[in-house]
Amino acid sequence: MKRSNFWIYGLIFLTLAVSIGLVVFLNYRLVQYQRQTGSEFFVGWQSVRLLLQEGVSPYANGTAQRIEQMATEIGLDGILAPFNAPLYALILYLPFAIVKDFSLARALALSVAEISMGLALFLSLRLTTWRPKAWMWGALIIFGVGWFPSAMALLSGSVIPALVLIVALALWAVRMRRDEIAGVALGLATVRPHVAGILIGMILLWAIFNRRGLIVLWFFITVALLSLFFALFVPSWPIEYLAMLITRQRPLPGLAVGEALKVFFPGVGMRLGVAVSGVMGVVFLVELMFHRRTGSRAFLWLASLSLVATPWLGVRLRPEDLSLFLPAIVLVGSLWNERWRYTGLFLIGAALVALGVGTWGVAGWQIVEKLPPQNLALNVLFVPLIGIALLYWVRWWAIRPPSVWMDLIQQEDIEPLLEE
Repeated sequence: MKRSNFWIYGLIFLTLAVSIGLVVFLNYRLVQYQRQTGSEFFVGWQSVRLLLQEGVSPYANGTAQRIEQMATEIGLDGILAPFNAPLYALILYLPFAIVKDFSLARALALSVAEISMGLALFLSLRLTTWRPKAWMWGALIIFGVGWFPSAMALLSGSVIPALVLIVALALWAVRMRRDEIAGVALGLATVRPHVAGILIGMILLWAIFNRRGLIVLWFFITVALLSLFFALFVPSWPIEYLAMLITRQRPLPGLAVGEALKVFFPGVGMRLGVAVSGVMGVVFLVELMFHRRTGSRAFLWLASLSLVATPWLGVRLRPEDLSLFLPAIVLVGSLWNERWRYTGLFLIGAALVALGVGTWGVAGWQIVEKLPPQNLALNVLFVPLIGIALLYWVRWWAIRPPSVWMDLIQQEDIEPLLEE
C-alpha cells in the first residue's frame, strides 16, 4: 500500500511539474511577441535590480529616465510610468529580480499571476456557500483570467492579480475569524494604497465596531515591519515617497469618475463627477453604519460594495484595477444560485458573457496600455455602474439569508419537483 501511494504521489507531482513547465513555456513564447505591454512589470523588476545591485532608490532623480532608456534598448513598446508605490511593494518583484533575462522573468511572473487569479477565485468561492460544478468552475476560470480587466492586468505585468489574491485572503480570514491573517493581508494590500485603500479603511472600521482589534493591530504591525525592513535599503524612502506623491509631474495612471465624465461632457464633466462622488460617498457611509455590526454575509456584501464603488468615489483607476471586482461578481453569482438554482445558473452565465464581451467591446478589442480616452472612460464609468446595480439587486438576500418557509420551499422543494 505504501509503495502504491508513493507512485501515485510521484505521478501527481510529475503531472503538476509538467503542467507548470508548459504554462511557463507558453507564457515565454507569448511575452516574446507581445511587446505592447509589460511596462509596469519592467519598471518594478528593474527598480528591484537597481536597488539590489547599485543601491539606487526608485524615487531618485534620474532613475525613471534610466529605466526608460533600458526599456528602449530591449525594444519594449509600452508606456512607462515612474515607480509610484510604497517601496515595500517591490517585495512582489523580488523573487523575479534574480532572473537576468527580462522575457523569462516576465513569463515566470505571468505564470504566478495566472495562478494567483485562480487562487483568488477559489477563495472568493469559499467565502460563500456556492460549490459550482466542474463546467461552471471552468466558465468562472475562463472569465476570471479572460475578461478585459484581468487580461490587461496579466499582460501588463501589473501587481493587481497578486492584490486580488491578497484581498480575497483578507476577506476569507475575516469570515473565518483568523484575525491575525486578515491583518497581515490588509497590510500587504497597501502595496497599492489608492486601489485597495477604501476597502482597507472599511474593514478596519468594521473591525473596531465589532471588537476585532487583532485585525487592526496586525495591520499596523505588518505595515511597520515592511517599512522598517525596506528602510535598511533606503532609509529615507518614506520621505522620498511622500515627496514624489506631492511633487509628481504626472498624475496616477487611469481616470477618476469626473475625468471620465469630462471626456463626454467637457463643460460640466468635472462638476458631475464631484456630484456622483458625493452621492456615492453618502450612500457608502450610510451602508457602513447600517452594516457595521451585522453578520459575515452582510460584511461580504459591504466589502464588495467598497471594491466596486471605489472608482465612483473619486479614485483614479485603470481598467486592469477593475479586476478587484472578482469577489463581488462571485458573491452576486452565489446569491443568484442560492435564490434560484436553475434560473440563477442562466443569470450567472449571461452575466459572465455580458461582462466578458462588454469589457472587451468597450476597450475596442485591443490590448494596449494606453487606451483611447473614450474607451478608458467607458470602462471607468460603466463597469462600476453594472457592479453597483448587481450588488443592490442581491442586497436584501445578502443581509437576510433564506430563513422563512417560502424561501426554503423555493430552493429545496419546488425545483426538484419540477425537475421530476
